[in-house]
Amino acid sequence: MEQKEMQNNSKNKKQFILYSIIIILLLAIISLAIYMLKPKEVEKNRLQKDLDALAGVLPGKSPKEIQDALNQVVQEGMVNISINPEPTFENGKAEGNISIENIKGNHYALQVDVILNTGEVVYSSGIIDPGYYIEKCKLKKNLPKGDYPATASFTAYYLDNYEDVLAKVNAEITLHILN
Repeated sequence: MEQKEMQNNSKNKKQFILYSIIIILLLAIISLAIYMLKPKEVEKNRLQKDLDALAGVLPGKSPKEIQDALNQVVQEGMVNISINPEPTFENGKAEGNISIENIKGNHYALQVDVILNTGEVVYSSGIIDPGYYIEKCKLKKNLPKGDYPATASFTAYYLDNYEDVLAKVNAEITLHILN
């Protein structure tokens, strides 16, 4: 009889352990589901509109003040480009007068690629900060005598990291190789 009782106790302990493990697993799954489905407060707050915000223009601003503010936003968003539309090179190995300028009034850094109409990049500048220029350059390829239609592709970058592209602007140019 004692042996049977011991077997029952052993069987009961195993069942208790098994049921305990199942209950723990179910609680873990339920907890995980609740955590995953619960909206995060930071994301929720970021996506909500401010209930105190009012539509329209702040009272007390004159039409001139409003227009000046709008003009400032437009001006800061503009990218001015400057390049010699017809750079001349004595020969394919010589420097030419590329005259790329990033005017001081720009709020962005520029990088310029000169691309022949065949798709070949024959010049790539580094980053040019506002207020700097490149007067002369050498081409990556020794081009024979002739005129070469090309595109100067300007890429504007934010000044704080040179990685985030603001805009790309193209200008048609013609390269002149004299000899």
